[in-house]
Order: sequence, then structure tokens, then C-alpha cells
Amino acid sequence: MATEQEYASSSSGKVSSSSIDPREQWLRQQLPRHLPKRPNDLYIDHNSNFKSQYQRGLGLLGESGWVVVHGLGQAVPHAINLALSLQAAVSSPANLHTNTSSVFLSDDNHTSLTGAAQDYQYARELPVVHIRISLQKKPNIQSPHAKDLDTKGG
Repeated sequence: MATEQEYASSSSGKVSSSSIDPREQWLRQQLPRHLPKRPNDLYIDHNSNFKSQYQRGLGLLGESGWVVVHGLGQAVPHAINLALSLQAAVSSPANLHTNTSSVFLSDDNHTSLTGAAQDYQYARELPVVHIRISLQKKPNIQSPHAKDLDTKGG
């Protein structure tokens, strides 16, 4: 399992933005600055394409050993479903770490009740779930005979 620092320092682990779903690209532009926008972050909303996010998540897990699924608003159940599907799909054991929070998202153009576009930004608070999926390393287990050979040989 690669750590975040190892992943950030390696150039082979980068994912091109063309593999990111267009809906996710739009969603990333709307996010507050304090939320991470690493290549291993999958942002899900109710309009996200589940199959493309699932394939991208599997690829990221295979390359770097970790991925973080963020579910926004109504997509919290979708994010949980995606995280559990990714955990079930990998061949090695995976850890899930879940955090919840609330974020403020701003819509650029808010239409009023009369249908006229307003000039101000509309901010709304959304519930968010952050699920980190990380693959476990298999422990190095030496056979008892290997230890005997190391102590006997000279």
C-alpha cells in the first residue's frame, strides 16, 4: 500500500484528467478550497455515472493502493454503495475509514421564483461522507525453517 506522500512524489501514479467523469470535473470546480482535489479523490453526486466511477476507483486502487470516495448531499448512499462495491471487488483485504461532515457549496447562477437569474451566489450546506479505502499489505511471514538456516549457517 502506497502512502499519500509516496503517491504524491511518484510521477507514475498520476491520473490524467481525461479519465475523470465530466460531471465530477464540474463538481470539483464547485467545491470549497479546503476540500482535497487529489487524483485519488472520487467525488460523487446524484448525477454521477456509477460505472465510470467504479472503473476509475478500481484502477486507482490497483495503482496506488488507496482511494477516497466523497459523497455529497443526496449521493451519500451512492458513495457508500461505491465504497462497499470497491472493497468487495479487490482481491486483497481492504480497510474502510469513514468520516462525515458538512460543507457549503455555492451555485453560480441562482434562479429566483419568477425565473429571472440573480447576480449573487447561492450557498447551501450539504452533508458529506468521506470514505478512505486502503489496501492492506500482506505480512511477510517466513517459515520456521528459514530462521533455523540463518542461525545454523556460519
